[in-house]
Amino acid sequence: MSLRVEPERFAGAKESAGQSAAQSAARGAAASAPASAKSFARRWFTPITVSLALVGFTTLFLWAIQPALQQDHLIFIYFVPTTLIAIRYGSLSAMGVIIASSLAAAYFLYGPPFSFAVGNKLELMELILFSMLALLASQVVSGFANDSDVAKRRPRVRTEGAKDKLMRLKAFVRRLRAGR
Repeated sequence: MSLRVEPERFAGAKESAGQSAAQSAARGAAASAPASAKSFARRWFTPITVSLALVGFTTLFLWAIQPALQQDHLIFIYFVPTTLIAIRYGSLSAMGVIIASSLAAAYFLYGPPFSFAVGNKLELMELILFSMLALLASQVVSGFANDSDVAKRRPRVRTEGAKDKLMRLKAFVRRLRAGR
């Protein structure tokens, strides 16, 4: 959770303290330039780094256990990092994980080893099926994760303000006194 202060919201307070609007705007622009660079880095570099790290760890894990298990269809374990990235960073980052996972599986898990060529047609179909299912799952999971955004967009029911409550309370007290 980050707390971001928007300089333009407080421009009126600075002007009333004796600064001109030009000085306030100059300070606001100077303060927001490094913040926008940081937000760009957070928006793009963090999801990419985390996605690649998760795909790398998953690939390393699968590559290590594949000879011991002698199982097919290990590619479907890549659904775990895809789901985690879709929940945390959204569907666009999850699509990147799907692409990276498919390439990593083709290179490390399918034969011939250390080649992007997939020798078996069944394994190629498995790779295509995984990509399609992971794409669908990432869209669904990121949609569920963003349900709070949908709730924020719903029209809010107007609640009574403190002033309205105080007026009702005063009227109630007057009626009680008049009834004595």
